[in-house]
Amino acid sequence: MCSINKLQRFLSIFGNTLLLVLFSTSVTFAVSPISNDPQGFADIKWGAPLHNMKRLSLIDLDGRIQTYQFTNNSFKFADTKVESFRLLSIDGKFARVMIRYQGEETHQAIMQYLTNQYGKVKRRPGSMLRGLTQENTWRGNETEASLNYREHGARGFLMIQSRILAPKFLDLASDHSH
Repeated sequence: MCSINKLQRFLSIFGNTLLLVLFSTSVTFAVSPISNDPQGFADIKWGAPLHNMKRLSLIDLDGRIQTYQFTNNSFKFADTKVESFRLLSIDGKFARVMIRYQGEETHQAIMQYLTNQYGKVKRRPGSMLRGLTQENTWRGNETEASLNYREHGARGFLMIQSRILAPKFLDLASDHSH
């Protein structure tokens, strides 16, 4: 009888803790279609070789993955300063853009750019407009843009990638993430 009471108490505490965690880490998530897929980024088509572009500099070579940045060291995106701006190719083919940023104003500028470029975020009925973590994804036939923004610390991460080439990154076993 004592063990049943302990089990009931444990399940009650566990259930309440689980509910608290679920409600306190509210996540906003939306997937929206890209109506006019650009099939690349910044006038560079997915699959294009990056090694011969004068406006890019190779900054890291990790086997099949090459990481580039703009030669002028521009860390601007959506007319706002960002912390990091990288273009990645796999097997010599342009496949991914990674942008890290900080700040609510920067986040709003990037959201406005993405909305203008890819279309309005489609939300499901009853979903929240804000949360501790906001995740938005735009998906086209060839392009996918995923934005993750954490209000705590006001940090954001944007990845724009080829839907065809990006799965190749998963095929690699690497010591660090791309």
